[in-house]
Amino acid sequence: MPGLFITATDTEVGKTVITGAIAAALTARGYDLGVMKPLASGGAMSCEGQLIAEDATFLMRAANLPDGQRSKINPVCLAPALTPAVAAALSGVTIDIDSVIAACRQTMEDHELTVIEGVGGITAPLWESYLVADMIAELQLPAIIVARRNLGTINHTVLTAEYARQRGIKIAGVIINGWDEKQVGVLERSNVEYIQRLTALPILGKLPYSEDIDVPAGRTGNLAVLAEAHLDIDAIIKAMKEGC
Repeated sequence: MPGLFITATDTEVGKTVITGAIAAALTARGYDLGVMKPLASGGAMSCEGQLIAEDATFLMRAANLPDGQRSKINPVCLAPALTPAVAAALSGVTIDIDSVIAACRQTMEDHELTVIEGVGGITAPLWESYLVADMIAELQLPAIIVARRNLGTINHTVLTAEYARQRGIKIAGVIINGWDEKQVGVLERSNVEYIQRLTALPILGKLPYSEDIDVPAGRTGNLAVLAEAHLDIDAIIKAMKEGC
């Protein structure tokens, strides 16, 4: 069951944009693609009175999937904008991790390739003491780390990669989000150099910011084109097919 898990050094790093970019590129290449945001918090109420996740909406549009598949793509959506374990406790909700894992595996069985997006960083608690890392390990998927380009990213990325290795998680590589080739200087370029040197992981791309892309607004813009131009999609596909 070829697939990929997208994690990050922290929250608000750009996991959804990167997941959407990979999904858009793979869809444009003609792959039968499954996408998932198994757990999401900070959900908003729709006009129909349904609690929905903006991240899931963005991923569905990136992969050209109908809204009717929302419950499969995002089985758990919580209102508080907190880590799922805390959001669930405040909402009086019990998260059935076994059911969530089963839903992920079903999606992986139903599609040629599957891309799954986590929440927060790799140690974010999903339910009680169950972390994002536990989900990646249980699904036995290779992962990509999404990182920032700014000050502090070396430390965050190296620690994330090292923790993943301690948990037996295969990291396919690192993607830098929010790259601006016209503005980057010594700081950003040295960050990339040290991340490669200290993690021994490949940089699978540096995705630039685009005004046409907006997760809360559900605007996917030219994601597939950007992904093909700035991400190593061939290496990403290879990692997905080779697995752990």
